Amino acid sequence: MKYHIAAVSRMTNLSVDVIRSWERRYGLVAPERDEAGLRLYSDDDVARLSLARAATQMGHPIRRVATMSNGELESLADEREPAGERYGDVAERVIAALENHEAQVAEQVLASAALLVPARSLVLDILAPVLRAVGERWESGRIAVWQEHLLSTIVRNTAGAVSRSAQTGDPILFATPPFELHEFGIALAAMLAASHGRRAINLGTAVPAGELVQAAKRLSARAIVIGMTKKTISAASAIEYVEAIDRGVPAETTILLGGTLGSQVAEHLRSGRVRATPTLEAFDAAVKNA
Repeated sequence: MKYHIAAVSRMTNLSVDVIRSWERRYGLVAPERDEAGLRLYSDDDVARLSLARAATQMGHPIRRVATMSNGELESLADEREPAGERYGDVAERVIAALENHEAQVAEQVLASAALLVPARSLVLDILAPVLRAVGERWESGRIAVWQEHLLSTIVRNTAGAVSRSAQTGDPILFATPPFELHEFGIALAAMLAASHGRRAINLGTAVPAGELVQAAKRLSARAIVIGMTKKTISAASAIEYVEAIDRGVPAETTILLGGTLGSQVAEHLRSGRVRATPTLEAFDAAVKNA
């Protein structure tokens, strides 16, 4: 994608004057021009500007920063502060864009982050905080349903880009039961799996037990991850769903249940291969050590 300088200013938190100065005086980036002669910046340009901003905030002069590669700038950023603090500004800008009905800005910020930030940090330190904040704002009436759905689309697009990284081995399948229509959890979990080099296949929401069993057999799945967070469904229905899958899939297939309801079901079944991963951090550890 290509962006005009006003959009880049919002994405990077740099003023238009600073961007022009860094480009003209130091050659930090070299944007293209459209037919009208206006600057057009690429995702790589936006990523480099963001890195340069972080480096100058640490006290490094822009004259030196402009001579450094993106990898060298990333190393400087890694020394600055914990990941959660380092990427908190990105999450805040996405939330602000959604609240201000600036859908394109929110998507651009996340697209830039997907290029700049390691996939694991993108999920745990940016997307997860954004989703939690949006959920809280939705419950308090500060964000409408359509804005939540818009974020869902943006996250899906971002997840697709991240999940195209190199993956090996038997796949891990991700799905939700027919009574669970929220896809955020499995989308982020699939991104985490991909960040560890696992083959992640997201089957989406509302997948019947029989269909999930068939997919696991046909694709020789090493694991199935089921997101179960809905509060209104009875535990009995959730248990019945998981029991049907437990009976149907091959013995070597692990079943991981995400969300609060998933933890309740796993505790009830006490099956050796049905395990709870109630948080993204717990799932990340399970995949990393698998």
